[in-house]
Amino acid sequence: MATLSDLCVACGLCCDGSLFRFVPAKEAERETWEALGLPLVVQSGQLAMALPCRRLEGRCCTVYAQRPSGCRAYVCWLGKRLEEGTVGFPEALSAVQEAQRRIAVLAKEWPVEGPVVQATTAEALAGRFPSARAQKALEDVHAWLDERVHWPDP
Repeated sequence: MATLSDLCVACGLCCDGSLFRFVPAKEAERETWEALGLPLVVQSGQLAMALPCRRLEGRCCTVYAQRPSGCRAYVCWLGKRLEEGTVGFPEALSAVQEAQRRIAVLAKEWPVEGPVVQATTAEALAGRFPSARAQKALEDVHAWLDERVHWPDP
C-alpha cells in the first residue's frame, strides 16, 4: 500500500521552492543540517534553509530518512488527506503530477532564474508580466496548488 512517504518522494514541491522560499531550522539542529550539506541562512531574523534544497534530485529527497525536523514537520494538505484516507494514493499522485505539469507550462511561458513559482510570483507582485499567457499560467499554478495541495476545503 502506498504511503505519504511514497507521495512525498514523487512530489518534491515543498523542496524545490514551488511552495516555499525557506524551511525553518532550529539552532539545536545546526550540526544535523550541516552534516547533510544543507547550508543555513538567517531569514527575517530566523534560522532557515533557502530552497530549492541541495539534496533534492529530480523530485526525490536524497536524505529523506535523515531529514531535519523543519522538513519532517511539514505535511501539505493533500498529504494530510492521504493520511486520513479522504483521498486515495492514485488521486493524490494525479494531483501532484498535474501540479508539476502546470509548473512546467509556467516555466516555458515565463523563464526565470531560481524556483519558477516563487520567482514568477515575485515578478507578478512587482507588476512585471512577460505576456498574458505567462500571467494565466501563473494563475493556473496558484489556483491548482491552493485548491488541491496547500489549503483545506473552505
